[in-house]
Amino acid sequence: MTTALITFKNKNSLYKPTMKKDLSYNWYDNPDEVMIKLDKKGIKILYNKFLLKFKTKINFHNKTGLDKDIFYQLNKKGVTRVKTLKKLLQIFNMNYNDYNKRIISTLGNKKELKLKFPIKLSRKEIAVLVAAFMSDGNNQKEHPFYSNIGFLGNKIIKATRQIVPNISYEFRNVKVRFHPILGRILNKAGVPYGNKTILNPNIPNYIKINKNLSKLYLTQAFDDEGHAATKISRKIVLGRSVAVKDLPNLFIRNMPWKEKIYFNNLPDYIKKIVIKNPPRLLVDEYKLLKKFKINSSMRCRSLTKYEETNSADWVIEIFGKENIRSFNNFIGFSQPEKIERMNQYLT
Repeated sequence: MTTALITFKNKNSLYKPTMKKDLSYNWYDNPDEVMIKLDKKGIKILYNKFLLKFKTKINFHNKTGLDKDIFYQLNKKGVTRVKTLKKLLQIFNMNYNDYNKRIISTLGNKKELKLKFPIKLSRKEIAVLVAAFMSDGNNQKEHPFYSNIGFLGNKIIKATRQIVPNISYEFRNVKVRFHPILGRILNKAGVPYGNKTILNPNIPNYIKINKNLSKLYLTQAFDDEGHAATKISRKIVLGRSVAVKDLPNLFIRNMPWKEKIYFNNLPDYIKKIVIKNPPRLLVDEYKLLKKFKINSSMRCRSLTKYEETNSADWVIEIFGKENIRSFNNFIGFSQPEKIERMNQYLT
């Protein structure tokens, strides 16, 4: 007698929950090959459902095509792969979210990471990390890193450990390199993998619509990419770069290598191309400052030719002592050196 195999649902399966308004990182957002550890209750629920539906390991294997010793491994070690748990929950007609609180850790890279799923992405530490990795950080799949040590490096380590308490990290030159789990969480939170100058991302909407998260984001962005006002400069500056596409080949060939061409020195037809494509992060940051009633101006400063791309440098500038005082009151810096410069300027 032939046995009908149970077929598994695709990615659009009803077993995979629809996205909620409250964005979160769940156990099933990990890659399929990641090992996860379940608590005793989670294992017991699955084992009881296995006994009720299949009764024997052979029957389970014949009807599902899965390894007959899955439950032996679960009972013995409490671990399985993400893809295996997904399949089991489909077999037992259970929603993936039912097991968010049953996962106690992930295993990989010689490290067991204690995690509490779901990880809410609307929390304040995430807003800080998004700003940091949109600025001096770089979100890479293998090892996301943040190019600051000292005060700012420690601030980012502390924020990360609020999300993943025992996350592994190491210092390399002037960078802090983190376990890949941070990159996956940041990617779900809206930080793309790869070169931000080329990808030209936006600030995630859940940060833009929340005033507290917007404030935390802006403070970190200005800590990383901003310059505090001094008695000489008399302005606060925030800089971003963006890749410029559609430049004529003849113009590109004649551009000097890694040498800034100031915007005012560009031909008018090149200026028109450049100003059509500002950094989206900077546009969003300009709009967020407006929400805090902080006036600023935005302009392109220069264009530079690099190996990968042609990059335009843009800035937001905040002028006027009262305007700068408003920034200090509503946003402010957290980096001690920049706080000191601002205080000297304002007093």
